[in-house]
Amino acid sequence: MFGQIRGFGEYGFPESHAASFALLVYVSAWLKRHHPAAFTAALLGSQPMGFYAPAQLIRDAKTHGVKVLPVDVNASHWHATLELPAKAEGGKPKTGESPALRLGLEQVYGLGESAGMRIEAARTDGRFRLLRDLARRAGLGRESLLHLARAGGLGSLGLDRRRAVWEAMRFLDRPGSLPLLEQLDEGDEDDEDEPCNSVEHLSDRFRLPPMSPQEEVVADYRTTGLSLMAHPLQFERPRCTAQGIDTIATATTAPEGRRVRVVGIVLTRQRPATAKGMIFLSIEDETGAANIVVRPDVWERADVAARRAAVLVVEGRIQRRGSVVHVVATHLAADRQAGVPRISRDFC
Repeated sequence: MFGQIRGFGEYGFPESHAASFALLVYVSAWLKRHHPAAFTAALLGSQPMGFYAPAQLIRDAKTHGVKVLPVDVNASHWHATLELPAKAEGGKPKTGESPALRLGLEQVYGLGESAGMRIEAARTDGRFRLLRDLARRAGLGRESLLHLARAGGLGSLGLDRRRAVWEAMRFLDRPGSLPLLEQLDEGDEDDEDEPCNSVEHLSDRFRLPPMSPQEEVVADYRTTGLSLMAHPLQFERPRCTAQGIDTIATATTAPEGRRVRVVGIVLTRQRPATAKGMIFLSIEDETGAANIVVRPDVWERADVAARRAAVLVVEGRIQRRGSVVHVVATHLAADRQAGVPRISRDFC
């Protein structure tokens, strides 16, 4: 009896605790059903929490009809906010439209709350028109500008990602540290009233090639942990198909016992104390997510790169228990070609 009680103590809930959770679940489910944009904004403002990173929260919100807008210095607050739909003729909001979710400056890796709050406060005096204007009014140094530029947060200044990074690099913390840029800048100072996208002296001399869609998406993941454009693995699908790798949506419709091979970004790793060494993974590709069960011997056979991989190739067999589908892994391997950084929530 003592052994049973001790085992139950690993996961058991007192009734009062269970009732408290039930109330939270009810309220959360109601908000998610009737106000999905507000619900997602609240979750983003409470990160880090739970099993789901912002990328999964945003994907789920979009699946449920929420329009999500990118980070932008002229629109984003520190936390995610809601934006009402555009007004129709006559000045009244369009009927039947839900608010959009605007991502907050908190999504930009490395920016920091103090810089984000200064941007928010400075914008009360009007929109930013120039990079120089943004830097001066919000008190931003080169590093903060670079974080925003790399994250694509300067689009409303007329700057694409590469052009924004180039312009941010002109704000030197230590004169003389980048003599090439200083030489280019001599005699070419922008007019204070000139819009930022009219700085033709750079684009005339150096035509920076536009980033490919795949480069844009990978840059999004590296700077904000998510992308509103596409999923990184959709660009790798031709290669994966040629290697005999199925989409998760296809694999999870296979019958019980069917051997499958899938690839996905690792979302979570769990190793519960009561699971006798079993590892539980969640991975995601452009078609959906899959639950992966890894026995201790399979985990031990996998190399370190596979255990820590951002993108994982899984070979295994389908296991069905009612409507729940798992892939019971027999082999794990890292996929290094996707170029995606680790975004997983690990509990092991």
